[in-house]
Amino acid sequence: MRNGKQTKIRPIISVGDMAKALDHSRARFYQLQKENIYPPPIYDIQTKRPFYDAHLQKVCHEIRDTGIGWNGRYILFYSQRKNICENLPKSSAHKKSKINSEHQELVQTLKQMGLDVSGSQVSQAVQELYPKGTNEDTGIVIRKLFRHFKKSV
Repeated sequence: MRNGKQTKIRPIISVGDMAKALDHSRARFYQLQKENIYPPPIYDIQTKRPFYDAHLQKVCHEIRDTGIGWNGRYILFYSQRKNICENLPKSSAHKKSKINSEHQELVQTLKQMGLDVSGSQVSQAVQELYPKGTNEDTGIVIRKLFRHFKKSV
């Protein structure tokens, strides 16, 4: 049992399913297998397809749980990365990425012109100056934004 999850052992599983059951990517699982942290799979004689039987699945789960590899070496497994936008509401995460992608060039240009502005400030200023959306040349938009921020300083 890992992270409160009960591990389900099946008669046989594929290498990809074994990697998923251990919370590894297939690439990482193959890497650890190459280092003899995990045992190699069994191959079907007819199809030559690799698989893990019930015994090898138990061995792999034990290795993951104890941190002692098949070769006897100690191994530290990192927990899965959390999505940084996971805790934000969906609309907020979407809005944040939209701000960054739409106004990033404007922010960089304004910073090169000596203004210390953030993406959200630029987004808010664009909304104020262009409530119906911008259809002007980028140079004109930058000039209006520059004047807007200089005026507020």
